[in-house]
Amino acid sequence: MTHWKTAAGVVLLTLSTAGAALAQNLPAASPATPQAASPVTKSASSPIAGDPIQTTATYGDWVMRCAHTGDGGTGPQTCEIVQTLVLQGQTQPVAQVAIGSIDKSSALRLTVVVPTAISFSRQASIAGATATGTPSLFDLTWRRCLPSGCFADTSLNAEALKMLRARTEPADLIFRDAGERDVTLPFSMRGFPQSLDALLKETSAGK
Repeated sequence: MTHWKTAAGVVLLTLSTAGAALAQNLPAASPATPQAASPVTKSASSPIAGDPIQTTATYGDWVMRCAHTGDGGTGPQTCEIVQTLVLQGQTQPVAQVAIGSIDKSSALRLTVVVPTAISFSRQASIAGATATGTPSLFDLTWRRCLPSGCFADTSLNAEALKMLRARTEPADLIFRDAGERDVTLPFSMRGFPQSLDALLKETSAGK
């Protein structure tokens, strides 16, 4: 799995000014179905070397990253869990899925960033295959498009978090590209319960 790092002092993907977190542009979307590459193995407590402002921890196919916001990284710490999606046989990231909150008093939100070559004729959605088909778990609202990508998000209540935590099979990020073709990007749930527990521990600290 290819990881993106936020530069020191900038906000994370799930914040309201999330576009600043991406350091590179996404390639154009493809209707082909990708598979996540093998994740980079990293100690769950190891900070990024030489970067006291941001730390990351890996749980299966999910990465929890925490950073201090504000000028010079002097603001409060904000954390999110992230999975970066890459197309099979490629190294460039094609999308990201993240869960986090603006601050410790706000509800968790699921945010996705996809390439800019998309259509707004349908909402982005998260779906999961079941024995009776592939129902939509929940829809996401498009928020903005920046040179780095287009962003959609939704708030996650306790029921949605429980549903995601219980999944063992991959879920799908679904949206429509500029050619009005449906794009389905699967993402892994391996390590999600552990990463969510770590995130909830960080977001509840100091409440």
